[in-house]
Amino acid sequence: MARRRFHLIAPAGPAQSFFAALRLGSAGAFIEYVQHIVGADYKVTADVTLLEAHEDAMHGGRTDDVARAADLQDAFADPATAAIVAVRGGAWFARTLHRIDFSVLDRRASKLALFGFSELTPLINIVAASRGAIGVYDMGPAFLTYGLRHFILTRGQDQLAPDQTPEQWVESRLHDDCAAYFRQVVELLESRGEGVTLSARCVAGSLPDSFEATFVGGNLTVLSTLVGSKFESAIDPMGRWILLEDFNDKPERFDRFLAHFTLAGYWDRCEGILLGDFHNAHVDLNAAMLGILRFHLPSERTIPILFSKQVGHIWPMTAVPFHISGAARRQGDHYAIYWHSSLFAAV
Repeated sequence: MARRRFHLIAPAGPAQSFFAALRLGSAGAFIEYVQHIVGADYKVTADVTLLEAHEDAMHGGRTDDVARAADLQDAFADPATAAIVAVRGGAWFARTLHRIDFSVLDRRASKLALFGFSELTPLINIVAASRGAIGVYDMGPAFLTYGLRHFILTRGQDQLAPDQTPEQWVESRLHDDCAAYFRQVVELLESRGEGVTLSARCVAGSLPDSFEATFVGGNLTVLSTLVGSKFESAIDPMGRWILLEDFNDKPERFDRFLAHFTLAGYWDRCEGILLGDFHNAHVDLNAAMLGILRFHLPSERTIPILFSKQVGHIWPMTAVPFHISGAARRQGDHYAIYWHSSLFAAV
């Protein structure tokens, strides 16, 4: 059997700091590292120049828009591509979407799966809406440096060993958790393992003991860029749940982004809302976000709202496939939303 392509991308923020945290030093060394984890059945590829690109926030962030779009286009068109993994989120990517011909995904003979989140929100939704690909909202591995540190400082102090600093705890886990991330991607590609289960509790409205839920959405700030665009059908809320999460911003700005969806009539058409984690630095904004959202929802219908601490800029994070129905079942005071591993298969 020919080796399938496992393509790494960093089309938003560059990833050098993550390579340094892993003590690998370069994108080339990281490619070899991932190759060892995923095994010989896959050929790990990446454009090293794009993974190590320079970022200058005062001058447009990145200057390689054409190259970033071309890298994705090549991976989409290559019939050998089984998976595309965004190493990290970041910024500067949404402006490149118009350079990509997504119709090539509808002509693929075999599916590919794309994993990413945050700035990659529009990309995941567009890819998930195609016939030839699967879009999975899941953290990029480089997020581990932030996610692990946020966890240990806000929720996991009891996991610190005596005299161990948060930085030492993060360093002690980084390699194992990075390897676990890539192993899970391979398991999902190959329909192995138990699939994924998202735990959420109902914080508004009412729901039956069991139901089906299909999600679109992602990072609130970046998701709003698709409203009114030629890609808006990818986040059409009709018959779907809208997943929302965000971080490191003010509640007043969340209100403005929600207003975009309010004015576009999204709350009138969605089946429900799944709120993931909202925080700014180490300040929890989940209650604030729920309070703001209630000013936007229509008075003539009660929209069910689920809340989950397993989605967002947090660790651990549960992978959520978009445009693929999950089975929700009540379990005590929570709902478990389950996707069998076969639903992710791209090999």
